[in-house]
Amino acid sequence: MTPALVVFCLFALGPILFGLVLAAFHWDPVGGTTRFVGLENFQDILTDPRTHSALKNNLLWITLSLVVQLPLALVLAAALSDASRSSRLLRTLFFSPLVIPAVAIGLLFGIVLDGHFGVLNAALSLATDEPTRIGWLSDRRIALLALIGVACWQYTGFHMMVLLAGIQSIPRELYEAAAIDGASWWQRLRGITIPLLRRVMLVDALLIAIGSIKIFDLVWVTTQGGPNNATDVLATHMYSTAIMSERMGAGSAVAVLMLAITLLLALIHARLAAREGSD
Repeated sequence: MTPALVVFCLFALGPILFGLVLAAFHWDPVGGTTRFVGLENFQDILTDPRTHSALKNNLLWITLSLVVQLPLALVLAAALSDASRSSRLLRTLFFSPLVIPAVAIGLLFGIVLDGHFGVLNAALSLATDEPTRIGWLSDRRIALLALIGVACWQYTGFHMMVLLAGIQSIPRELYEAAAIDGASWWQRLRGITIPLLRRVMLVDALLIAIGSIKIFDLVWVTTQGGPNNATDVLATHMYSTAIMSERMGAGSAVAVLMLAITLLLALIHARLAAREGSD
């Protein structure tokens, strides 16, 4: 286990500990000055309205991702769980957005969702026979929802594959017996698949939540947190604070906040999983 532990300490545990230490200092990377400030950085970020806005956006991102991705991935996994050629082809199509780099997806949807010359507005104009000028990424009321929709399009196929692996571990005899008894597809999903897949669904829900906390590249490429911080999330707030504003200590404090939220989500998952195991 030594090589794996060395890699883990160098590239996971080491940066985490360095971030925890850096959050207690004021570090000017340009001037090279370092000054211990204790909890001052945490006080600054916790009283910063931008942190509150970014945290609220992340919570909304988590909620909508769970509401959209988990049920949709479950339905797709159940519908495509057979070994037919068409199911294999559809699985590949639904999974394919995940292999596209997030930067490329951001650039692509920046064109699709452009308020003046975007493909989506052009399609809506053709469908309604009226000019459509919706600022999908420039209207602060809908910009975050548009980005969440793009993220759901990108990641639902991955969660479908996670749930599909769980479905394929369920004995086929249960479905065959239910079919003989006249159970419909929906009744088999509700009575067999969901009860026996609850542990896998808990793990997948945790993956969705953690992925929503870490989301950065899609937001930064498309809006950089705008307009007027409407799409700002904790990761973009961390980057702009540490790199753009050269406040490395405060940026590390935001990173520690993200770590704390992630650990809280993992703790909630562990409690739910333990309760599920006891049942």
